[in-house]
Amino acid sequence: MYNADAVLHVVDVHRRLDMTLFLLAAALSFVYFILAFQISITKKVYVVPFIGAALFFWHDLTFVLQYNLWFHVYDSWWMRMWWHALIGTVVLEAVMIGQVYLYGREESFPGVSKAQFGGLIILGTLGIGAMWFLVKATLQDPLFFVTFLITAVFSVPFHTGLMIHQRGSRGQSIIMQAVTIPIMWCSALVFWPTDPFFRSAPMVVFLAVFTVWPLVNIGLIRWLRAAEKQPGFV
Repeated sequence: MYNADAVLHVVDVHRRLDMTLFLLAAALSFVYFILAFQISITKKVYVVPFIGAALFFWHDLTFVLQYNLWFHVYDSWWMRMWWHALIGTVVLEAVMIGQVYLYGREESFPGVSKAQFGGLIILGTLGIGAMWFLVKATLQDPLFFVTFLITAVFSVPFHTGLMIHQRGSRGQSIIMQAVTIPIMWCSALVFWPTDPFFRSAPMVVFLAVFTVWPLVNIGLIRWLRAAEKQPGFV
């Protein structure tokens, strides 16, 4: 897909700009997490869909566990910066999975006990991890560049699904949807000059679709909030 040493050299050439983009992406990622926790605690709901939270967890944990690769093999400031940032996100993502356990049983499986629901959460998390490792093993993406782009917006479709399932905007945040767009584009702009793959038609289509999809979710949230105020809305 791309040559790791070559793309890291290009990242280093644009170090000042890329550092700015990294800081912005990292800051907005933590905005996403903080809002998710704030809404979850105040509204007693889980905010990030389970599949999204579990994939985030495995992606970031996999990255963090490869310490030797980032600090000794590639020895790149870009990879080291993300390693430090993702230590924190792994913990936050584990808490997100825990919030699904705390607040998701009555909605998803009201007939099972807390212990049974907890077992389902663990099994589901392990299953998503197994799929993640298989997909990651087949990608020619040694630096996680492609998966960074995917995980930036991975939960967006599942937020749509959650609103359709719940028939409401419960636990949804316009700001959380909005920040996924610049998070994705910050990484995309870093990767764009590094290799022709990141300027290819599939990549352009991906970026276009996931620039629009969060905006659609924002429109859906606004519509649902207005509809929920109407008498008889179900």
